[in-house]
Amino acid sequence: MRRVERMSLQAQRTLRGNPSSGEHPSRHQIPTSIFSDHRPYTSGDDLRYVDWNAYARQNHVLLRLGEAEQDVNVHLLLDASRSMAASNSQRMRRAQQLVGTLGYLALAHSDRLQIVPFGSAAMPAFGPTQGKARLIEMLRFVENLTPQPATSLTAVIRQHAVSHPRGGLMVICSDLLAPDGLAEALATLAPPRWQVLVLHMLSPDDLQPSTEGPLELEDSETGQRMEIILDDETLAAYRKSVAHWREGLAKACTRRGATYAPIMSNWPLEQQVVPYLRSRRLLH
Repeated sequence: MRRVERMSLQAQRTLRGNPSSGEHPSRHQIPTSIFSDHRPYTSGDDLRYVDWNAYARQNHVLLRLGEAEQDVNVHLLLDASRSMAASNSQRMRRAQQLVGTLGYLALAHSDRLQIVPFGSAAMPAFGPTQGKARLIEMLRFVENLTPQPATSLTAVIRQHAVSHPRGGLMVICSDLLAPDGLAEALATLAPPRWQVLVLHMLSPDDLQPSTEGPLELEDSETGQRMEIILDDETLAAYRKSVAHWREGLAKACTRRGATYAPIMSNWPLEQQVVPYLRSRRLLH
């Protein structure tokens, strides 16, 4: 936790935050002793920030301005559907660790945090809240989530966007195995009001199935069953389809100004996931 706390979420300047607190750069400038620009002095301004050297040279009273720092609204949407918790996939466990880590970063750096687990609808949320004093409560909340029967990605994201018109930094942590599309959901999260990161949770078996032969597959959310024979030809077609699906997700994110980041469930959190997010400039 001490090593993680040295990092922070990399939020864009365009997000609407509170300039009275927080550590993220903003578009606002305020009177400060750390100089980056000037503006003319007006009645009532604090004389401590007058640039007397500039006054001596130009005979104009100017105020020293510096970049204001702000907090941001951090929205962590966690897919808690049954497909995330499917046997041996570890997607849900890794997603919980990720959300716990990102939530800790938000609390440690004075951001306003809200965690929203969802299935077919949004579940009771944690927050919005600020401050490290809520850390243990936040971790217990994430740890105790119960898998939900189904996923309704678009409806949940649209409703959340409507409920939070100020926007913020949104992280969607999901396996994206939903009947509705991601592109439709991202349409409601347009920049510059929103900065969106899509963490696509994948297990090794999603990409390279380890089973073969005649099987009966059951959908973990709907219960629908299908008989299939997994031979070389079928597996090759499956891998091609998965690659096409992931490529489509990445393109949808790019078109909507979101960042797409696939996360493998067997990656160790500290040794591989965190360095990967730093290399993608999602953490700094």
